[in-house]
Amino acid sequence: MSSSQHQQQLDFDYSNEPSTPSSEAFIEDSLPEVDFDYDETDDHEAYSDTQNTLTLELDEHGNPKRTASIFSCVINLLNTVAGAGMLGLPSAFASSGYLVGTCLLLFAAFFSALGLHLLSVSATTAQQRLPTNKPASFYTVAITAMPQFAIFIDIAVALKCFGVATGYFVTVADCMVDAFHYVFRNFSQMTETTAEEIEEMVFTNRQFWVVCALVCVLPISFFQTLDSLKFTSTLSLILIYSLAVGVILYAQGVFDACESHGGNTHYYHDGLVDDGIEQVCRGSTAIITDFDDTVKNLAIFVFSFTCHQNVFTITNELRSPTRRRVDSVIGIAISAALVLYMIVAIEGYRTYGSEVKGDILLNYPQTGLVTTMRIGIAIMVILSYPLQLDPSRRCLTSLVYALIGRRAQRRREQEQQETSHTSDASQSSSRTTDEMERLAEPETEMDASSLWMDPASAIDVDDNMVDFIDGFIFNGITIVFLVLSFIIAMSVSDLGIILGVVGATGSTMVSYILPGLIYVTLHPEPHFLRSLARLQLGLGIIIVPTALYFVLFKGASG
Repeated sequence: MSSSQHQQQLDFDYSNEPSTPSSEAFIEDSLPEVDFDYDETDDHEAYSDTQNTLTLELDEHGNPKRTASIFSCVINLLNTVAGAGMLGLPSAFASSGYLVGTCLLLFAAFFSALGLHLLSVSATTAQQRLPTNKPASFYTVAITAMPQFAIFIDIAVALKCFGVATGYFVTVADCMVDAFHYVFRNFSQMTETTAEEIEEMVFTNRQFWVVCALVCVLPISFFQTLDSLKFTSTLSLILIYSLAVGVILYAQGVFDACESHGGNTHYYHDGLVDDGIEQVCRGSTAIITDFDDTVKNLAIFVFSFTCHQNVFTITNELRSPTRRRVDSVIGIAISAALVLYMIVAIEGYRTYGSEVKGDILLNYPQTGLVTTMRIGIAIMVILSYPLQLDPSRRCLTSLVYALIGRRAQRRREQEQQETSHTSDASQSSSRTTDEMERLAEPETEMDASSLWMDPASAIDVDDNMVDFIDGFIFNGITIVFLVLSFIIAMSVSDLGIILGVVGATGSTMVSYILPGLIYVTLHPEPHFLRSLARLQLGLGIIIVPTALYFVLFKGASG
């Protein structure tokens, strides 16, 4: 890297900064450092320069816009990882057994952390290579690594997040309808309400709860940064871990997991069922199951740790973003999610064995505790909605700015060509073929820096107009996202196949294929981490068609 290039960049090296505040220093120093042990000596200067610094987004005074602590970043990243999808993990364990299920969880956690590390390092590299000091996103990283595919990558990430967010609306409606069915059934004798009257009530209408979900997410959907969501994310995590506590209480026998109001639910003992009994509560457990059942639910383990769309926001907002601090956020979030998943998966499977359903709450008796757990899940996914909206909005915003930049560049090139044609008309007959190709070249090939442009550089406007354009794009994309998500959730009651396809393709692409491919492209020098990136890329290429096949043709759960 030349000295002139260093002079053009605004790098903030925090490796020799004074110590951080005591509370953050305690968090950072008391937890093990995540270290992907690879040999940096094999890398060239371009990679070495990115090891401990991140190029920052600056405000109007030239100061770095970084306010998020390690704690708030961990909370937001963990809340993106841990969600209602963990309710399907006990069923995945039932299909794989204790031993294989545990190994698959550890496998998925490791490669999720590796993918997050690869993307954070690639974000640093991309920011230092771009002439502008823009915050990292999938688009800015992709145009540095693979300009020809950058738009498709952003579209894939945006669609994946949109599908998950739409599923959140459906989840809220299903949970709240079931909860109020329980409430009205238990009070039907007191109010003399019939089953038909209960079905006609507004509180048992799923469209009503979709509308309520939209109203609830509106106030938290227009925050500019993820750090602004740290309080809602904290509340969401409290609800998630409360759900895990409920699973433990049922597994330990504090509450009767086979409690029956109708007297027709029975225990399953030693693989035998009494004559005449068709409905059972508990099935047998196993250490290892057959191969087909294991592969059928492989995607659930992979999807459970998908949060990679938000790692760029974490690197953009984290104070003093050294490699150690970023890796600490990744390591803490993935480790906490792994512990949570282990508890829910093992205890849920131990409670119901082979009889566990795709949504473990369907196994539990219709009691006040389970109803409370369902309401908690509804609140949790509402609070998690912005964590899917934000990365999708950032991707779509990048696409809009890219479109503005490309149109402005084409217009300027056309003006330059017209001027050149006018001034050189008398000499046009002597123009060589090579010169014609040179003039045409900018229309077919654009470097990474030309793919990202601000409105100010694309349009002749003042700073106030630029702020207006930024706000208009931000609010417009948010509104369109919410409206489309709402319309689909209102008209579709079962998104199982759609979300399965989105998960099998989008989640694996975001968490396996893109991290490996981007890192390998940006860091061509051979070293150990690059070998891991190639392995991650290869696994993603295998998982996508395999998971998609089982979702479409084998009815994979989750």
